[in-house]
Amino acid sequence: MKSGNPVAGSVKEEMMSQTTVNRMKKAAGIAVLTGVWILPADAAAAVRPALTRIVAYAADKETAIEVKNESQESYLVQSWLEDLKGNENNLPLVLTPPVMKVGGGQDGRLRLVVLPAEIPQDRESAYWLSIQEIPPKAKDSKDNKLIIAIRNRLKVFVRPAGLKGEASEAVKSLRWTVEDGGSCLKADNPTPYHVSFGRLELKAGGGAGVTPEDRIEMTLPLGSRCYTVPERLKGKRATLTYSAMNDYGGETDVLTTEVQL
Repeated sequence: MKSGNPVAGSVKEEMMSQTTVNRMKKAAGIAVLTGVWILPADAAAAVRPALTRIVAYAADKETAIEVKNESQESYLVQSWLEDLKGNENNLPLVLTPPVMKVGGGQDGRLRLVVLPAEIPQDRESAYWLSIQEIPPKAKDSKDNKLIIAIRNRLKVFVRPAGLKGEASEAVKSLRWTVEDGGSCLKADNPTPYHVSFGRLELKAGGGAGVTPEDRIEMTLPLGSRCYTVPERLKGKRATLTYSAMNDYGGETDVLTTEVQL
């Protein structure tokens, strides 16, 4: 995803714009009878991102993020970034514009710029991108009504130059062990890429497969994560079936291995 258009304004100006977004978010929070629903990127909404995840390369001048308005009404759209812990400050990314108007049936475009010197150079970084629609006010209503502002949230993966291997192959390199008396199914990830599971299932004997409740948590690059073993499977020999999500939101090949829980 490359664009030849120069980035408008300086980083300082963009940081000032982000402050405006923060004020608007606070104002929306105290508006009368206003609700916000946070939904995955593929959920039904008038305004939604064209993709379910974004991959940005530090070597690119910028990454374009398409936003579609599938309604007949014009919407204001607020967008902002957070790290995986929910922090919005001092990120090595610049997102513009923080607020834009997208006409009915039209597309809008966000531009993401990576500050290459400020990201880890030996691994991929991950962030959350929130895209929130601001519904138009009903023209014929004088009474207060519940207004639902739907927020789509998707992951942004930022890759420095020179990473070895392919992200779609990272799941094949995972090493599985069982720890903490059989309560922890540990995934060790020796690759520089995040692994988001499309499927993670344990099956013992003739029973039905069971998905750990924390399956949605990613295994971090050059790191590890414990997934909770269901109580009824502890002490049993089980088949672990798993796959990962690729850069396009699809699923990689399904893999299996045997584990003693």
